[in-house]
Amino acid sequence: MRNACGLIAESSPSLISGFNHNQFNNPQNFRDEIMENLQKLIDSHQKAELDSQQPGCSSSIFNGTTNNLSNGSRCHGKLLSCFVIGGECRLCFPQMKALCLGDIPTYKIDEMMKNLAIINPHSSEEQLNVLKRNQIVPSYLPKCELITKTNAERLIAMLKLTGSPAPFDLLNNQLRSLLLPLKVAHDCFGGCKGYLYPTLTPNPCLECKTCHNMFKPEDFCLHTHSPTNGKNTCFWGFDATNWPYYIRIDDETTEGDELILFNRNQTLEEEENRLAIFIQTYLARQQQQSIP
Repeated sequence: MRNACGLIAESSPSLISGFNHNQFNNPQNFRDEIMENLQKLIDSHQKAELDSQQPGCSSSIFNGTTNNLSNGSRCHGKLLSCFVIGGECRLCFPQMKALCLGDIPTYKIDEMMKNLAIINPHSSEEQLNVLKRNQIVPSYLPKCELITKTNAERLIAMLKLTGSPAPFDLLNNQLRSLLLPLKVAHDCFGGCKGYLYPTLTPNPCLECKTCHNMFKPEDFCLHTHSPTNGKNTCFWGFDATNWPYYIRIDDETTEGDELILFNRNQTLEEEENRLAIFIQTYLARQQQQSIP
């Protein structure tokens, strides 16, 4: 059986650049270094996300007490105003709807919120006054809804993140197998299973098993075909920038896997190593692109 390093090198030599090849002789040390470097990259990437500002958009977040003003919370590329209540951001719903769903008819938004069982509470009078003083909502607005960031992510994903067609013939499983895919899954909002093709980056590299559309990692962790499934495990504190924590190796075999993953005999540890290297490489590329 080929070891993880050989498979990684065949998939993309760039994935192992920067590592000492002698470490491959000790898989545990190799894995530990990957995970240590990965954590540093994730922390650095999240800091860069928080430090960046969205031009022309308010950068208000209400932290500490429920009425205090501080920094902003990013949602689908937009920096939105919010309060922090119970440890989670509550976004100003009118602002979120205007900036993130401005091209979606109101009736579709209302219909999807009903399907997802999303009910937005109103802000308190004090919170509404803070929003008005900071010119986030019009001064004449009698009331304002607040939506949790988690529910905002769910809503936007169901209305806008449909993915893109796969760049190869879906019937040509032999061609897809040559890309050395990894079986992956996430458990957010109903969950989803798919195939990760590391060599397709920076293009969408995750294929949904159900619809076969392609997604970037930060969008795949929001994608589901069971949005009201009671088994979902992430309804609080969700943040798409934390996608490395949500996407995992899928160790269950389903119908069709053997057609795509034929002649493969990797251990779970080898697959997890490949996933860790992919995450590290992906975040490093994003970090480089964000440098002026």
